[in-house]
This record gives sequence, structure tokens and C-alpha cells, in this order.
Amino acid sequence: MTTAEAKPPTLQERVAARLPDLTATERKVAEHLAAHPQQAAFSSAEELGRATGTSDASVVRTAKALGYDGLPGLKRSLQGQLQTLLTPANRLSASLESFGKEGPESLLRATLRDHIEHLTLAEQNIDTDAFRRAVELVDQARETVVCGFAGLDGVSEYIATHLTRIGHRARVASDTGYRLADRILLLEPDDVVVVMAHNRLIRESRVIIDHCREAGVPVILVTDTLGEALRDEVEVVISAQMSRPGTFTSQAMVLILLEALTIAVAAQDRERALANTERMRQLREDLNGYLLADETALGFARPATDKPKRKGRG
Repeated sequence: MTTAEAKPPTLQERVAARLPDLTATERKVAEHLAAHPQQAAFSSAEELGRATGTSDASVVRTAKALGYDGLPGLKRSLQGQLQTLLTPANRLSASLESFGKEGPESLLRATLRDHIEHLTLAEQNIDTDAFRRAVELVDQARETVVCGFAGLDGVSEYIATHLTRIGHRARVASDTGYRLADRILLLEPDDVVVVMAHNRLIRESRVIIDHCREAGVPVILVTDTLGEALRDEVEVVISAQMSRPGTFTSQAMVLILLEALTIAVAAQDRERALANTERMRQLREDLNGYLLADETALGFARPATDKPKRKGRG
């Protein structure tokens, strides 16, 4: 009879077992992590350092003192434990609980305040050098491929469309399963791939990053919690908190970051961007003219807007 494989100890168990051997600073960090596992699972070392009144180096040292291979290992362990608790229904429930039992108007204000808070944090914390490098990669690329899954496919299409409108070749690769292979097969080193990923890396994103690494294609990762874990596997990480840990995932921050990226790319060559935007306007007018002609030929002429004049009495 074989015995079941022993489960690894939880964070709380590790803290309880090692607490006497920790320094005062490590003890402070460890107790905070144990009391706030969701925050620990989805925050960077810098964010946890601020939350504990210590430093990012202290957070990393504490993770190692607790028996992990570093903060990424601690976060992976916690995310695995929390995965069953962080279903979409539970995330929505947590969001509703955090806003309280308020009316629609109050919920609107609370949601707006929440986004303003995250935008303020993003302005303070986003690595501007990484953002500049991302702009350079897209500006110089032969083609930009935008990859977003699980609700991010619409954002992918939106950004790819706007990059095209300012004169940059761009397309979407948001298919799942075998069709994704067709979308990424012919990527070349002078292309660039933008991957959007939240608190876990799904199989499609994992395959894209691995394929790009083998093909020498630079990857720009836009994420909230995966930057530290994947930093060595991608060219650039643009990292910002998208929503509060454990709550309903918002795509607003992703959209804003990528809109800023698109505008910054346009600013690299203003004449090119403006010329292509004007050409698009002209094409739209041309298409509108053909549409009206086709409607008339098919007997769908628009009704006259002026009312017929009434005949005078004779």
C-alpha cells in the first residue's frame, strides 16, 4: 500500500515553524504575508515592502528564510492554493463586498475612485525605461502581433486596429488551440509580440512566449503580477496593478497602457501617423460614396428630407 504524497506546508505553517529563527524585520514581513495571503500572491516585492514598512530586499530575504526559492516561488505556491477561491464568481463576490450594499450611483463613484487610485499608482510605479523600450520595439518592428485571451481579445483587436491606422503593420493572435499555431508560425526576429496576462499564465500565452524565445522574437509583457516571474523570458515588462487582489478583474488599465503605447509610437513619426490617418479618412469617404451608389442602384435611395410643396388653390 502506497502512501499519498505529503502536501507542502502552507505559508502560515512555514511562518509558525520558522518564526523564532527570523530576524525582527523578517518576522514583521512574515506575519504580514501570513495575514494577507491574497496580497502576497499578487504583489511585487516593492509593493510588499511598502505595505510592511520594510524594503523589497527584506521581502525577498523573508521568502527565502521561509523555505521558498524566493518571492516568485512563494507567490506561485500561494496562487496555487488560492486558485480555487479566485473563480470569476468569487472575484465578483469580493468586488461587491468591497463596495458594500450601495445604490447604482454610489457604486459608480466607488468604481471610478478605484480606477483613479490604480491610475495614480501606475503613474508612480511604472518603469518608464521599460515603457520607452516597448515604444522603440513597436516603432521599429516589421509587424506587431497583439495577443490577449480570456476577455482580452477585444482589447487586442482595438489596439491592433489603431496601430494600423497610424501606419504600423499590426494584427491579432488571440485564437485558442491549433489555430494559434497558424498565427505565430511565421514570426520573425524583426517582429514584436505584445502579450497581455493577468495573475496566471494560460497555455496559449506560455506557448507564445516559448516560441518567441526560440525564434528570437522580442516579447512585450503587459501584466499585473507576472512580471517578476517572467522577466528573464521576455524583452520588456510593463507592470501595473489592474485591480485589487482577489476582486473582479478590470481590463481598463490594460487598455489605457496600450493606448498610451500607441500614441507614443505615433509621436515617433508624427508625419507618418498623420498621413496614414488622413489616408484612412479618404478611404472611408471613398467607401461611403460607393455605398451610396450601390444603394441607389439597388433601389435603396434615401428618402428626400424636404417635404413636397403643397399646391396652391386655383
